[in-house]
Amino acid sequence: MTPDHGRFPALRPGSGHVTRAGTRARLARLGLLCTALAVVAFNGFACAHDTAAAAAVETVQASVVATVQAPPEPEPVPAETPAPAPDPSVTPPAAQTRPDVPPAADPQATAPEAEPLPLAPPSTPLVAPTNLNNIDAWIEYRVRGHLLALPQESRLFYRRALMLHASGGNAQAIKLVRGVIKLDPGFVAPRFTLAGWLLVHETGDALEQWGDIYRLARDNFMIQVVTAANVLYLVLQSLFLAIMAIALVVVVLNQGRLRHGWMERLASFVTPETAGWWSWALLLGPYLAGLGPALPTLLFLGLLWPTARLRERSLFILLTITLAGVPLMGAALDRLSSPLHDDRAPFYGVPQLQTEPYSPELRADVEARATAHPDNPFLRFASAWMAQRGGDLASAESRYRGTLELWPDDDRVLNNLGNALAGQGLIDEAVSAYHRAIAVNPRNPAAHFNLSQIYTMRYDFHTANEELARASALDFELVKTLQTERAETKWAGLADQWISPRSFWRALKQVPLVTTSSGALPPLWRTRIECSGWAYSILALGVAIGSLVLGLWFHRGVPVRSCGNCGRAICRRCAERRREMALCAECAAIWSRAESSEFGRVLLFQHSRRAQERAAMANRIMGLFVPGFGYLAHRKLVRPIVLMAATAAMVSLTIGIATPFAFEPRFAVPGHDVPLVALVLGWLCFYLLTIPVYLAFEERAREAAKLPEAPSSRRRLITASRHPTSQAAA
Repeated sequence: MTPDHGRFPALRPGSGHVTRAGTRARLARLGLLCTALAVVAFNGFACAHDTAAAAAVETVQASVVATVQAPPEPEPVPAETPAPAPDPSVTPPAAQTRPDVPPAADPQATAPEAEPLPLAPPSTPLVAPTNLNNIDAWIEYRVRGHLLALPQESRLFYRRALMLHASGGNAQAIKLVRGVIKLDPGFVAPRFTLAGWLLVHETGDALEQWGDIYRLARDNFMIQVVTAANVLYLVLQSLFLAIMAIALVVVVLNQGRLRHGWMERLASFVTPETAGWWSWALLLGPYLAGLGPALPTLLFLGLLWPTARLRERSLFILLTITLAGVPLMGAALDRLSSPLHDDRAPFYGVPQLQTEPYSPELRADVEARATAHPDNPFLRFASAWMAQRGGDLASAESRYRGTLELWPDDDRVLNNLGNALAGQGLIDEAVSAYHRAIAVNPRNPAAHFNLSQIYTMRYDFHTANEELARASALDFELVKTLQTERAETKWAGLADQWISPRSFWRALKQVPLVTTSSGALPPLWRTRIECSGWAYSILALGVAIGSLVLGLWFHRGVPVRSCGNCGRAICRRCAERRREMALCAECAAIWSRAESSEFGRVLLFQHSRRAQERAAMANRIMGLFVPGFGYLAHRKLVRPIVLMAATAAMVSLTIGIATPFAFEPRFAVPGHDVPLVALVLGWLCFYLLTIPVYLAFEERAREAAKLPEAPSSRRRLITASRHPTSQAAA
């Protein structure tokens, strides 16, 4: 058996050496303790009124507590090896000892940390404070009552803290938020707020709050599922906005191609000027018809398919898939949001009951649901949980046993069953339940801690310290919190456990996808026609196919090409031939002013270079302010989508539409959302990362443009290709 290092700092591995004076002090105090306990055991109750003996015992106990809680101060003497471990073969009697008379101490047995405390709370009823301005009184009330949380009072004090911080009372606001965390340890919003307030001035404390948030989220299903729903919503919305933005840019840059083909066909019926006005009406009309921006953009991309390059065609396919899959996206969000609804299977609001204050009405409602759904393990556990909160331990025991019929190997149910049995005085059965929980999951800290409390009640301090050491190694914060409450309340509260997040996630995976419900959609999406259901998705598929057919037919009748110099849209009717080049009217006029063909090439090159420089300057400016935009002119698709999606996500966080799902109340008070400092630092880091990368990319693109280009037979869509005559003119 390994030596016990649970509660004695001097015996922990790696704690250093002990001085000679420290060793002598420990031996003297241990001998004094043994002598005092022997005297008490010998005299029994006959010496109960001997004040001198009582004073001696109190002195000994004080010295023992001082020895256990704090190591002796080091003295400047040579160090020696640590004190030897206790003999593992000796264990104080446990079951046969009367609980009111401590047994005689064995010199080789481990000394107890403190006197065993009762498992039941004091018989004196606790009265809730009446003053809602004193948060310390409410914290003491929660600790002494061994309450999991005070959610209503914590929200009240949290709102006051936000209002104080908004009015300039930073110190008082921080103090209140720290108190709110103690009132409701599962309330995650004040931890985020405190981390944001302390980010600049007390970075270490802010990082500690982030660590607490991580530990809290690791064992809280509601935090996990709400975070997953918000992340999925933000990713889907950002990607959709990025794809739409890029598609709109492509349509805007190629509106000349679309309008030119329409004008050529309309010119057979109306004048060219009227045809120009009608072309603008055909371009803008679908956007103003209430069909949303996605469907008209999809239509125009399909019309541009014959002259589009591979990346523009990929963008068209991606937008089509996105619009067709909107119902599936809504169904995924609907599944993730199902734990937030009290009337939806299989949870029926159970995940939100973990820290709900007990009330007979709430218990009756949970039991009614459990009766209506007898095969639901979540409702069975919730009914047992509410019975245990209400002090009905016999009913809690029965319902926990019923839960084990559906979850026979759930270590948390076994741990809570042990607590219910221990509260009724069935210690042996409780110990058996704890050992079953540990057999199922040896890394359950609550079961080890509860066993340590039971063994302490039996005066088996050696085994108790071993179990306490195991619990501390698994979850030190849990043991620290419970030990602190134990010292303040003077009774040994046991650690209850809620349903594990893994059980919730397994059940959530079995929830069917419902694509006909829009209740789970965020309010910002519900009013959009793109989220109206399968009818819109089928319509989008029809528009995509119809636009492809129509675009091919238009291109066969009136092929639209690019000017050989400036890239402007032309067709065979309006193009003017200058040797091997097809020029637009403006470029043909420039050529006609030249006295020779070589001088005409120079003039055309100068005109094309000025247009390209203006376009490059505008593209560079937009690329600096809108991350991802600058890559569009270089025929990139994946990089612009990723960067513009990140930009959309940052904008959503800034304006407060990034997290529509929540299981905690939100307050219309400044400071409840993302802190301004965090937003500023986020935007600064984002631009410091994207701008240098984009400038380096532009520099490489300019260097590559100076090299001779291989001839290409494909037509460019966004920018015109440079004509080989520019090299001759240079």
